[in-house]
Amino acid sequence: MAATQRVWSTEQAPPGAALKYWTEAICEAFLEMQAGSPSPADFAARLEQRPFGPIDLNFADTTAQEVRRTPQAITRSRKHNFYLLYMREGRLRVRQRNRAATVTPGDCVLVDSKEPYAFSFPETNRCLSVQIPQDWLCRWLPAPEDSTAIPFRTHSQWGATLVSAIGNLAETDPGDLALPSSVVADQIGALLALTAGPAPAVRPHQRAMIRRIRETMWGRLHDPSLNPQAVAAAHGISRRYLHLLFASSGMSYGATLIALRLEAARRLLDDPRFAGVSVAEIAWRCGFIEPSHFARRFRARYGTAPATYRKALHS
Repeated sequence: MAATQRVWSTEQAPPGAALKYWTEAICEAFLEMQAGSPSPADFAARLEQRPFGPIDLNFADTTAQEVRRTPQAITRSRKHNFYLLYMREGRLRVRQRNRAATVTPGDCVLVDSKEPYAFSFPETNRCLSVQIPQDWLCRWLPAPEDSTAIPFRTHSQWGATLVSAIGNLAETDPGDLALPSSVVADQIGALLALTAGPAPAVRPHQRAMIRRIRETMWGRLHDPSLNPQAVAAAHGISRRYLHLLFASSGMSYGATLIALRLEAARRLLDDPRFAGVSVAEIAWRCGFIEPSHFARRFRARYGTAPATYRKALHS
């Protein structure tokens, strides 16, 4: 084993302390995160970290687990990395930036360490996490945050090439490569750029305006009557221009508002301080008039009913 290679395994943990050991291991290897498991007594995991030029390769084999990066952890961190997660075996459900996706073997997905995220591995899995510094990635993707939580799949031409390269990397000893690791890493960066495609034609001032509009919507999402006219007026623009801004970013006002409301509701369901607040009340606080409408939307985005989601978190 190379001197710079690092390995953590729950086999080294005292009896009954495997999950605690694992949380400490991922915090040391990656960033501060919270980990849980539906079967903590039987939890087992192994992590191997290999430097690879400007990036790191992290090979993780675990039983079922849930991993979260919270806003509190982000404020304490000075590092800004992106992670390209490649599923070798098992499934991953990921949530970030009001997006949710399921990643299956042979596909990969990008996540941003400076935004809260949640991972769910519902079964035993093997995952390669490519740890990429933000400043290096921006050489290839001017706005990498636009590509987070959107799976790169094999059914697209460049997506197939990217996941094939990552898959080969997962099965190859770096010492057997014919090129230096830094050169191979550059190939991965180039393939990421090709797979993500051209950046949306959004000018910097438009991007800043969209961000301010989203902040306004987040602050007023409890109001069920919040409409495009009111939001546009708050920013001194026309309703037509507001819709054009969202269209230029590939979204719509309505879809963005629903996504923000669902994210706000999910955070309240996550928070043990709101355990005594009914699901219907949480729906109302987040701008949903009808609990049944909220439940349908929540299930469509997160794959489970709100009450079931909360029970699984706090049981």
